[in-house]
Amino acid sequence: MNRIIKNYTNITEKHIALITDSYPEGFGDDDLTTLSMPDGKYLRCLEVRTEDTIYLFRIDSEMIEKLEEATDSDFGIDLDEAEISEE
Repeated sequence: MNRIIKNYTNITEKHIALITDSYPEGFGDDDLTTLSMPDGKYLRCLEVRTEDTIYLFRIDSEMIEKLEEATDSDFGIDLDEAEISEE
């Protein structure tokens, strides 16, 4: 199974549709996964699984803005928590 990390600069309408299909009621902090990166930082991601791929959508302020514009939704995500942070 492929595992792909996407950020706001490389998502397409297909990816936005995957997110909205997987989270029709929207998503919140509880839906996010935290990944430990090799440089000691952490990455907050939203996981979406397809038949052959696990997409990890990096959730930061730019991604939230792009998703809100595409879906006309308001995500109540604490952006300070969603940004990459050091331990």
